[in-house]
This record gives sequence, C-alpha cells and structure tokens, in this order.
Amino acid sequence: MKIKQGKMRILLACADESLLKQTKRLMQASNELELVGCTSNGTKAWEMIRQKTPDMVVLDTDLPYADGFAVASWMRQNKMWDTSIILLSSFIGGQTYVECSLLHINVLLRKPICADALYERIKLAVNCTSRGDTVEQRLAQILRELGMREQTIGYQCALLTVCLYRETDGASITKIIYHSVAQQMNSEGSNVERNMRYAVHRAWDKCDKAVLARYFGEARAQDKEPPSNREFCAALVEYLRQEACRL
Repeated sequence: MKIKQGKMRILLACADESLLKQTKRLMQASNELELVGCTSNGTKAWEMIRQKTPDMVVLDTDLPYADGFAVASWMRQNKMWDTSIILLSSFIGGQTYVECSLLHINVLLRKPICADALYERIKLAVNCTSRGDTVEQRLAQILRELGMREQTIGYQCALLTVCLYRETDGASITKIIYHSVAQQMNSEGSNVERNMRYAVHRAWDKCDKAVLARYFGEARAQDKEPPSNREFCAALVEYLRQEACRL
C-alpha cells in the first residue's frame, strides 16, 4: 500500500451482520480511519471497491454471490496492488495459505472474531503501513545485510519463504510453504528448498559474525553449522516481531 496523507480509507465486506454493524460503529468514532463503505454482499463489495478505491479492504470468505477470495482475485486482476486486504475465514488450512499467498493477502484472520479484536487488528495493519517500509522491504534489507544478492534465485526463495512463514504463523515449511513459493516462481518445491538452503549456507560462511549475532543471537552466530531453512525463518520472524514491539 502506498502511504497517503490523512485518514486511511477502509471498506468492510462481512457476511456477519452483527460483526459488520459493531465494527462500523467503532470505525465511525475513529480519528485515524475513514469508513468509505460496508456491505454483506460480495458483488456489491466489488462494485464499491471499484468506485471508491479504498486503501484497505476487509473481506469475508463467506460473502454471498462472490466470496472474499473471488473479490480479492478481481482486485488483483485489475491491478489493485496498492490496496491492502484483510481476509476473514472460518477455515484456515494449507490451501487457504496457498491462495492467500498467490493473491497477496496482507492479513489472514480466523473467524469467529469479535468487533473489538477486528478493529484493533485493522488499526495495527494501518499503523504498520504508516511507519513506511513493509515487512517484505524490511526482510529484503536484512537478507542483503546477510550477504544475499537480490539477483540470485536463492535470495528470492529466501525472501518469499520467510514472508510466507511469517504470514502463516509458522505453517509447515515442507508441506505448505515451499509449494506456495514454487507456484509463485513457476518452479518445484524441492528447487525452492535447495536454492534457499544454498543461500543460507553461503550467508553463514561469508557474513560477519556480528551481523549474524544481531539476528540469530551470539551463541548461534558462533556455531559453524548453519541453521535449517525453518530455523532461519523462525529466527528472522522473531526478530521482526521484537523489532515491531520496540517501535
């Protein structure tokens, strides 16, 4: 999402009328957010998004006529990459993660969720955006500090894998994440695993120990054996979490 001046413009599309009304009430009282529309109809949601071009959209996978995935797909097909999407889903499994990754869903939340929790999550997403760099941009910076070169396949595999590991809250890296990254790169999961592992091993061999210690801890940085891909992802995600808490 591009950073804009003034209030962030939000559109709500939720099948749960009670959740919709309560969240609408909270947002209308906000000094930071501007509610530009709300609906419980998927087709209507798409029409409103085209007309109002909000900064962020909350979509429910249970919307009638066109579900949240369909609306998100229409948005991305129509080049609406600057609009952030928060997706609400009562079922979250491997295929859900894959679809969210392919559609560049920014936040995935499990239903049922109360209005207060949804409102706070919307504000958090807006605040993260308003700080400037996206999580992906920050991760790219960290990977460069670790000595990975942007033009290499290993760097791209590492960036996408860590991002998805974070977005899915630590989903299975072998059963879900490699497969999703491979789809994005038109490759195979085994190639993603191998290219990332090579990039991690090379970084561990070449990178300054002080830089490794910053992201992986003093003790781990002194270990000659590099972390596994999963350990690499988990360490960077935890570092980002702590960094966000310090901001």
